[in-house]
Amino acid sequence: MGKAANNRKDQFTYVKNRIRMLNQVVDSMDEQEISFEDYQRVLEMVEQLQLKMNRFKKDWETERER
Repeated sequence: MGKAANNRKDQFTYVKNRIRMLNQVVDSMDEQEISFEDYQRVLEMVEQLQLKMNRFKKDWETERER
C-alpha cells in the first residue's frame, strides 16, 4: 500500500485494503475496554480514508470529463 494509486483499479484496491485494515483494528478492540484515545484513533483513520476517497473521486470526475 506504499505506492501511489494512479488509476481507478489501483485506487479502488487501495480503498479496499484500507477498509480491511480498519476492520481488523476495530475487531481487535474490546468494546468494554475501549479508551477515548482508541476511539479517536479509529475516527482519524476513517477521516483519512474519507479524504483519500474524495481525492480519488476528483480524479474520476476529471477523467470522466475528458
